[in-house]
Amino acid sequence: MMTRVLLALAVLATAFLTWGSGSPRAAFPSSLRLSELSESLQLEAHHRPQEHESQVKEFKGKILKSEGRFVLEESSNGGNYGTYLLDDQAAAKKYEGQRVLVTGTLDATHNTIHVRKIEAVA
Repeated sequence: MMTRVLLALAVLATAFLTWGSGSPRAAFPSSLRLSELSESLQLEAHHRPQEHESQVKEFKGKILKSEGRFVLEESSNGGNYGTYLLDDQAAAKKYEGQRVLVTGTLDATHNTIHVRKIEAVA
């Protein structure tokens, strides 16, 4: 009887210690299968609000390479100027050194434009 009580206490203590440890095993129950997790994430993404068209903006400027990555050096946005990382590096490469119009959404936290389209301008 005493052995069972000690065993139960050991199991509870182990569970308590791993519960707040930040361990990946603690974050996901062992009964949760990878396929269930994938389905759950897909459902969550499906129910997430979509980008509103009002968030999509146009940025004019020149595509340059900075520290090995393509950026847009903005030349006009209502008097505001800035340099933004472009998340579609492959598309940006095609326009290196050219003046362009980039359509996309701005992630101000990371100073990145999520590119929808890049077009050369005269």
